[in-house]
Amino acid sequence: MSDASLIALFSVGMASTLTVLFLAFRRTFRLEQERTLMRRMRRRLDRMFLKQKP
Repeated sequence: MSDASLIALFSVGMASTLTVLFLAFRRTFRLEQERTLMRRMRRRLDRMFLKQKP
């Protein structure tokens, strides 16, 4: 194989690897944000319900 085709293959592999890593990071980040938001809302609801009880 020539150097040009090896560099092209390497570039395609690197691009696909970086794409997968980026998508995984974005998905994980979004899930963590949702989990944090749900935790915060649950905490607020717990506080509201605790204040309402006599």
